[in-house]
Amino acid sequence: MKRIFAALVVLSICANGCKDSGQDTNPQLDDQELSDLFSDRQSLGEIQISDLDEASGLAHSRSNPLYLWSHNDSGGDPVLFLMTEAGADSGRFVIDGAQNLDWEDVAIGTGPVPNTNYLYAGDIGDNRGERPSRAIYRVPEPDLNVADIPATSTLSNVETINYVYEDGPRDAEALMVDPSSNDVYIVSKREASVILYVLPFPQNLAEMDTAERVTVLPFTQITAADISLDGSQVLIKNYLNIYHWVKTGNESIGELLATTPSKLNYTVEPQGEAIAWHTNGNQFYTISELANNQPVVLYSYSRN
Repeated sequence: MKRIFAALVVLSICANGCKDSGQDTNPQLDDQELSDLFSDRQSLGEIQISDLDEASGLAHSRSNPLYLWSHNDSGGDPVLFLMTEAGADSGRFVIDGAQNLDWEDVAIGTGPVPNTNYLYAGDIGDNRGERPSRAIYRVPEPDLNVADIPATSTLSNVETINYVYEDGPRDAEALMVDPSSNDVYIVSKREASVILYVLPFPQNLAEMDTAERVTVLPFTQITAADISLDGSQVLIKNYLNIYHWVKTGNESIGELLATTPSKLNYTVEPQGEAIAWHTNGNQFYTISELANNQPVVLYSYSRN
């Protein structure tokens, strides 16, 4: 699979003028000053789930804020792992009928039924940019306010959003859901300046949907993204940096991301590919894949 060393080399090259088929229309922002809006990281604990060794996505539960969701990268079972904020193993939830060809992110947000929170598992990875289509699995988040969460459970009532990109295959690792519209956003990974796409609500479940190109973003090697519970803040990260946007009015996600973000404090992880807002909007989490035999740790960053 991917290796952090190679990713850092690509980042270094692209930050200094790498081009890709005319897609690079904006300069990189890696040299901007750091914001002190959020604190340095705090370790919440080592992940105590031996099977979770390629943690590629992260989402904070809306059902019970004591828990977070994560999953492995490509080739594993279609399983979402549940953990506490201390990293304790709290259960495995199989998504019925799903495949894990290259799961790269999980999002949590609104969907077709009002007042229902959904988990969105993104089978959106494509290292070589050649998969003919992608899939996002949407399923209601289970009730985690129960006395005994089952060690293993199956999530049913799964909806599959099969889609293509309007301008051809892309590799992507960042998925997020806009609570104001139920639109699903995807950020590509490997271009010198990556591309924001949208699957507008209602997504097509009967036939192949098309992810529409929204805008080009001046970053590369994007590995994760998330929109806050109230829809007012966006986080996007690559291996080296975390970027933060906050709305000043009723602008759309595309309009918001076309503005200059803040670059937040971030201590580089061995292979950091996941980020998630806390439901309070004043804290976010990061996690890394297992790399170089270093422990996998759940980290938290809090608003100053």
